Amino acid sequence: MKRFLQAGRLNSPRGLKGEVKFDCWCDSPEFLIGVKKLYLDDNGERFLTVKLLRETIPSIIFEGYEDRSSASSLTGRTVYFDRNDIELEEGVIFNDDLISLSVYDDETGEKIGVLERIDEGVSCNYYFVKGENGNYLIPARDEFITQVSLETGIRVKLIEGLMIATRDID
Repeated sequence: MKRFLQAGRLNSPRGLKGEVKFDCWCDSPEFLIGVKKLYLDDNGERFLTVKLLRETIPSIIFEGYEDRSSASSLTGRTVYFDRNDIELEEGVIFNDDLISLSVYDDETGEKIGVLERIDEGVSCNYYFVKGENGNYLIPARDEFITQVSLETGIRVKLIEGLMIATRDID
């Protein structure tokens, strides 16, 4: 499992005191409340100390970047959080931990493929499953996902027409 996960992207400065607009890729900016460090790489070597995180208009002020000029140097950077700094609720799993899990038909137990990525949709996310007979997009909704386990994989309920294999999806 990766220790450092993507939190979002830093955008342009907002105001004169180093505040940077933040495009949060977590469920919400509230998810990061209490996180004191965000990292500029996915191996945790370079970090920024969070001085202020606003949830209402997602933005951050970092120590040492407390003016517009220095904050503008962060524009476009992806920032990461350390999974050890986050306490997840019971039963909650990071999406990154689902990647590479095997996906099974809940009814037959047959392996459909491997979860390759999770695509963000308007009404829900979609699991992109790479199978031997093609690739599949499965809505990540309770009607279709019956079980998610890091140990045993993902079990899905298939309905007719949902699993149309295509080699064009990738």
